[in-house]
This record gives sequence, C-alpha cells and structure tokens, in this order.
Amino acid sequence: MIPRRTLLGAALTAVLLALAPGATAVAAGPSPLPAPGPTTIQADRQLDVGPDAQSVHVVWSFYGGSPDLPLPVHQTFVIDARGLAGVARVAVVDPRCTADGQVFTCVNKDLSQLSNLDFTVQADAGAAVGATGTVTYTASGGPGTRGTARAKVIVGVPDLVVGKVPAVTHARTGSRIDVPLRLRNIGNLATDRRIAVTWAAAGGPVFDRKFSNCGYRTGDDPAGPTSVTCVFPASVAAGGTVGLSSPLTATIGAHTLNAEIDYTVALLQPGVQPDGSTEPGTGPALTLVPVSGTGAGFESGATGRLAVSADSSADLAATATTKPVTDAGADADADADGWTLNLTVTDHGPASVYAIDSQEYVAEVDVVLPPHTVATDYEHSESEDSAYGPCFVWVDDTTTAPFEAGHRHYVCAVPFGIGAGKDVEAVLSVKPDKSYDGAKGTATVRSGPAGIALHDPRTSNDSATFTFGAPADTGTERTVLVTGAAIGIALLGSVVLVLRRRGRSRQNPSP
Repeated sequence: MIPRRTLLGAALTAVLLALAPGATAVAAGPSPLPAPGPTTIQADRQLDVGPDAQSVHVVWSFYGGSPDLPLPVHQTFVIDARGLAGVARVAVVDPRCTADGQVFTCVNKDLSQLSNLDFTVQADAGAAVGATGTVTYTASGGPGTRGTARAKVIVGVPDLVVGKVPAVTHARTGSRIDVPLRLRNIGNLATDRRIAVTWAAAGGPVFDRKFSNCGYRTGDDPAGPTSVTCVFPASVAAGGTVGLSSPLTATIGAHTLNAEIDYTVALLQPGVQPDGSTEPGTGPALTLVPVSGTGAGFESGATGRLAVSADSSADLAATATTKPVTDAGADADADADGWTLNLTVTDHGPASVYAIDSQEYVAEVDVVLPPHTVATDYEHSESEDSAYGPCFVWVDDTTTAPFEAGHRHYVCAVPFGIGAGKDVEAVLSVKPDKSYDGAKGTATVRSGPAGIALHDPRTSNDSATFTFGAPADTGTERTVLVTGAAIGIALLGSVVLVLRRRGRSRQNPSP
C-alpha cells in the first residue's frame, strides 16, 4: 500500500508541471561549478636592448569565468631568463621575488597585492648587435590553467627621429597643402617591426588623400581635430633616412585661421594595432622610400610639429546687457537692489579662434564698473553646452588676482576659444549704492594670456558701454538699458583646437 503523503506529493508535482507547458522534470542535485577561465599575461613580445638597463612592465590576470568562482588568492609569476645566456641579463628588485640564477619566482599571498611587475633587462657586454634570445613568463594560481608568454630579446636599439617641416604661411582657405615626412634611424639596429606614423591636425585642416594602409579620423566640428595613422612594414637601416613615396595632403578648411599638425612615429609590437577607431583609406598604399640630404634637419625625438597659418580672419563682436534683479523668485540669493551684467563675445567667423598649445584664454574683457557700483559675484561654467568665462580682479595691465567681491575693475576671460558662429559669455552680479547716478561703465576686449595677436583693424570700436539705469534709491521703476558695439577683430595669431573644456582658477597670470 502506497502512503497517502507520497500520493499527494506526486499529485502536486503533476499539477505544477501541467501549469508550466513545455516544462520538463529534472533531477535535483548540486549545480556544477563553472570551469576556470584563462590566465593571461600582457607583455611586449619584442624587446630591443642596449648597454643601459631597460625597464620592462608585465601584467598577469586570472579570469574565473563566473562570480561564483573567486580569483586565486595565492598567485605565482615566474620570469625565466635562461634563454638569454650570452645575450642579455635580467634583474628583478621586488620583495615578492626570489632568484635562482636567471629564474625569478614572484609570489602574491593575498588579493591586495598588485598583479603586475617591473624588472630591467640589459645587453651583455660582449653581445653582438643583432644577437637574440628569449625570456619566458609563467603565471599560475588556483585551479585555473597556467598562462605563458614569451618575448624575443634583440641586442641593439633602433631609434627613429622625425624631420623638421617648415611652417606653411598665407595658405588660402579651400587650398591643399603638402604634409611631407622624413624619418632617420639614429640607433644601431635596423627596424624589424612595423612603423606607425600619426599626423594629428587641429584648427581646421582635413587630410584629404586616401591610402589603403592608412586610417583616417574626422570630428564633427568643422575646425575640430582630424588625424591619419599609416602603418609601414618597411625596414629602416641603422643610419638610414626615408621619406614618403607621396606626400600627404590636407585641405585648409573654411574655418581655419592658424592651425598645427603634430606628427609622431612609433614602432609597433607584433600583433598590436594602432589605437582608435578609424576609417580605412581606399587608394594605393603609401610607402617609405630612401632619401638623401638633411633638408631642414631633424628633431631630437619621435615627434614634430607643422605650423599652418591661413589668410583668414575672425570677426568678434561684443555686447553688454544689464538687467535688474528685483524678484526674489528669479534669484533667491540676490539683493532686491542687484543687477546682472552679461558680456557676450560672438565669433562671426569665418575662422574659429582657439589657443595654441595652451590652457590659457584667447581673449579677455576688461570691465570697469561705474562709480558707486561693485561686483558681488560671477557665474562660471565651461561645459560643452554652456561656457561662462571666469572673472578676476584687475590689479594692473599685466596682473590679475582671484575674484573677490567689492571691486569695480575686473577682467573676464574668453575660455580657451570660440568656434565660428559661436559665442561665450561672462556674467557679473553688480550692486549700486544709494549714490549711484546712472553713470556708464565700459567693457573692452583685449588679447588674453594665450598671447594671440589680435591685429585689430578698428581699435575705436573695441569697447561697449553700459549703465544700470535710475539710481537704486529713487523708488521708480527701473528700465533695462542695453548698449553694445560690434567688435571687428581680425585674429591672425596662432590657434589650436582645445579638445576639452575645464574650469580652473589662476593666481596672478600675465595676460
């Protein structure tokens, strides 16, 4: 006879299965543990070494495959340099490591220790240039698989430097300019890795020739950053000089005033691609070819800069607007007697204006408030969508101090740059006293601490005047008075696109 409890349990199971169409019964039991994931080692696959000790950085990591499988607490990393006998020697200075000849065993005993290591390698005194060896890395810990990586070590160091490129002046907007390049290997070993050259332009030039071994990047801003990276498999002999089989060309955009093109050369590790997402070219391959002569000489390193100036100008216009603050609901912190002074500088183009290789401001507005008025505060925001330049206390014509309330003379900055068709603002909170009689103040644009020469053709209209209307103690209804003057400024100084905005303060900068 089957117990009633068993029959009820079976009936309940049947009902639950019937309520879940398509369900199948499974046998109860413990869930299997996830399989351990791979152990990885990040390290350069090729090391060029000379007589001086060279630093090497390696990183290892364990992947558990699931949050239910914790990382191993006890981790071992081994550097086996026995394959470098007669070629190079390794030295490790780390309290986690012990040495047995040229085998170094490094142990992490808890997860608070870093899973990376630095060591040095240098060529043996008697090693011939071009001699090779191998160093092997092994990481292990817990139930996971062991990770192994190897690096080829070569005696000798290739050292590529870039040639100097003369500046381009008086370029016409819409025209094309050549962007040449020369590379020289001043090291004692021929390059045996791929060579990557990157050109990064800011201020308006756009690379407009397409090569199949190059990747291109163009931003949304017409005067924004553009770049091209080309990868060459060619070898450059020690002491050899090469150039481009065909020059790159760049179009001078309509918003270009002054711009710069930085270029950099680097040797790529095996299997490594240049950083960034780029659009590939579709034309023929660009190659490196031998060249003779020194040209304009070479830089001391792997980076150079081409300066470009265009025959263009930027028309800046300024307006000064005053507004009474009488409603506490509009500004709960404002005194009922307060005013706001809004200074707007607009770039009517055609060129955009940006600082060159500087975090300083491209222009400033010198603000002198009327007698019997003082500033009490200012707004400051340098986000991408809303830029309000900071204001400083005027000390003299070359010095400012951090903002403080209670003064009449201030300098408000145009932060970092203005795109064509864009504007920036500075906003001061102002309070007149009972003796204010409606006198005018002035706002005058001048060159900022970035050092851009404004070449203003009409200095007579660089200033705007403003007033705060009726005296504060009359009790009459106050009227907003707005005065402004278009400020035409042909900016022929140097500019470069600043890639990001950020707020900051400065102590006594020189404008």
